[in-house]
Amino acid sequence: MRRKIVGFALGLLSALFIGSVVSPGQAAERVNFNYGPLDFSVSVRSLEAFAKDGTVNSDLAFLINRLKPEQREKFRSFLTSRYQFSPVLMAQFFYSSLGERLLMYLGELIQAPANQNGFYGIRAALIQAAADPNGFSAIGFMQKFPTNIRLNTQRILQQWNQISAVMQETETYITTLKQTSSAIKATEPAIDFGKLPNLQDPGPYQYVKQTRTLQDDSRQRQFIVDLYLPNVPEGSSSPLVVFTNGIGTRLDLYGYLAQHLASYGFAIAIPQHPGSDDLQQQAFLKGMSREMFQATAFIDRPLDITYLLNELERLNPSEFKNQLNLKQVGIFGNSFGGDTALAVAGARMNFKQLAADCSPKKNLVNLSLLVQCQALQLPHKDYNFRDPRIKAASVLFPGSNSLYGQNGLNQITIPVLWGAVSKDIFSPLVLEQLPAFNGLRTPDKYLVVAEGIDHLNLNFYALRTLKTMDQASADAVTLKAPEAAKLYLKALNLAFFQVYLADRAEYRPYLTASYAQAISQDSYTFVFLQSLAGVYSSR
Repeated sequence: MRRKIVGFALGLLSALFIGSVVSPGQAAERVNFNYGPLDFSVSVRSLEAFAKDGTVNSDLAFLINRLKPEQREKFRSFLTSRYQFSPVLMAQFFYSSLGERLLMYLGELIQAPANQNGFYGIRAALIQAAADPNGFSAIGFMQKFPTNIRLNTQRILQQWNQISAVMQETETYITTLKQTSSAIKATEPAIDFGKLPNLQDPGPYQYVKQTRTLQDDSRQRQFIVDLYLPNVPEGSSSPLVVFTNGIGTRLDLYGYLAQHLASYGFAIAIPQHPGSDDLQQQAFLKGMSREMFQATAFIDRPLDITYLLNELERLNPSEFKNQLNLKQVGIFGNSFGGDTALAVAGARMNFKQLAADCSPKKNLVNLSLLVQCQALQLPHKDYNFRDPRIKAASVLFPGSNSLYGQNGLNQITIPVLWGAVSKDIFSPLVLEQLPAFNGLRTPDKYLVVAEGIDHLNLNFYALRTLKTMDQASADAVTLKAPEAAKLYLKALNLAFFQVYLADRAEYRPYLTASYAQAISQDSYTFVFLQSLAGVYSSR
């Protein structure tokens, strides 16, 4: 048992240290461990010596001697590794509401003496260690911590066990979902999709792009909207699909999907969401705003959608020659935009569940709670943002299981296409995606899980800006969405909106497990289900 505790404690140092100014001379001298009857400490100097040349002092021997040779090397490598973070961006992030919430969670694991939450010590140490010209390091973090460090080993072990359980559970569910999808495919009529139109190819229509500025005087709110308008025959109408993006992302993040749908005759509207868009992120990075996104975004974003639809209705006769079919509107939302899409589809915020799930005594496994919990800053009342013009919603890995809960999600009655990925550290499959999808009660719902794709592949999160700007830009290049993901998004969203907005029943064969398997590639397979009955049970 002790070996397990010790090994975990060392691993936790690696897991947590990566990623208020104190007076000179203040620094942690010892790292204290406590778990039941086990109580010991290690001096920071001993850790420094081990990191420098492998010296194992007497107080460190208890730990090191219980590690295998390869574990020793990994631990030493961790202690000596350096990472370039911007101290300015580090400070800005950890003084934001989202950053402070993260510190509260971490402070339950890395504590100050007398079991005090390590909030302030962690923040001071992170910022000062990041300012080291040689780069941020675990040793630097400990040297800058203003007091001795107490590792809440019992909580750490619980956390680690939960992380391990979630990882194992994810693998198990992926296997089960694939088996279930294959079993469903076996019951579906055999279709040669090679003889059907390829939905990944562009459609027959040309389109024009417009950018307009809207002014909502009732909210004193101005924002732009990108419109993609297909050149359909005179007298024809185009169903409208509204796109709502994630935090800190540009309007053109899913421009390829907008262009694809427009080429098939859909009109697309992509509104800017001031307070949670790329301009807000830029203001945050420049120190002009304390927050990466405003908590009022939970209210402003769905109201932006409704105001946009009202304005398009007003302008449709004169500006668009009644081309827009505003009685058949779809919505596509990714990440935080998925939360917005669910709100206008009818989901209600569940503050009681959210408050319980946001307690620092909970866990760090579900990072999407850092965003969801920001809604607790709002007045706690019953918000209803449902817009009856929205007839179908497509969402991509939203973080909404605590924000809405089953009581909030079961208010949705329109068709929903729900996209998730297997490798999602921000909005985990088993903690967020499966329970939230399972909470839907609408009869027309579809779950697509992409295996081998990460949340970051499809949505560049602002959290990565803690690195220097040059590094963040370099990372952005490596985080381009896999072409397989783009192809599946284009094909399945086209089929979904053709069926539920354009009333084109001939597209239903594409909303099947057979088609998901047909477009799967070796590295990126897709699972397609309409129900989790017999597959998933709520926790």
